[in-house]
Amino acid sequence: MSDERSRPRPVPQDWDLSALSPEEVREIYLRFMDIDPKGGVIRLLGHRYGFLRPEVLVNIQKQLEQTVGASTKGFLYLAGERSAEADQGLSGKLLEGLDAKRLSVEAFRRLADALAIIGYGRFELVASDLGSGEYAFTLRNSPIAEAYGASKKPVCHLLAGFLGGVSRRLLDRDFLCEETACRAQGREVCRFELRPAPRP
Repeated sequence: MSDERSRPRPVPQDWDLSALSPEEVREIYLRFMDIDPKGGVIRLLGHRYGFLRPEVLVNIQKQLEQTVGASTKGFLYLAGERSAEADQGLSGKLLEGLDAKRLSVEAFRRLADALAIIGYGRFELVASDLGSGEYAFTLRNSPIAEAYGASKKPVCHLLAGFLGGVSRRLLDRDFLCEETACRAQGREVCRFELRPAPRP
């Protein structure tokens, strides 16, 4: 792998991610992915990736539920939040240059498009109140809910934490995100409600 190919490359900010065809998304992967089969390394936009099936995360979640019980939700939420605050790889690159404080709804829509490209399912912003800072999202095809199977309660805690963390990163304030409905419960889509965290 050459030095030039291993360096992160800029992503055009004028891409309309929601309009990309499957062929164009494949082209993005081909253009920005470096594969080193001898070293066992895959990099996308210069960031290391490892392909994991959602079942791997769900098996960890179910083991935590058996071992520590209800605290699992908090553990996974915090893990998702921390992941969002770290370098976001492809989704972060696709958001670079966006003035999130001025265009928060646009930022969330672009994030949803970026997450769809990397297999998180299709998020949709269904309600927003810029004054109060409250938002609602639906998620179609959640990989967590699909892998988890039937559940009486929502199961996408990692994704809820990720939404809370990325919102803090975009808008520079603390948010809490709650999954209020889940595909694992038999609902058509997962639903997440995001609101500013109470100030201490």
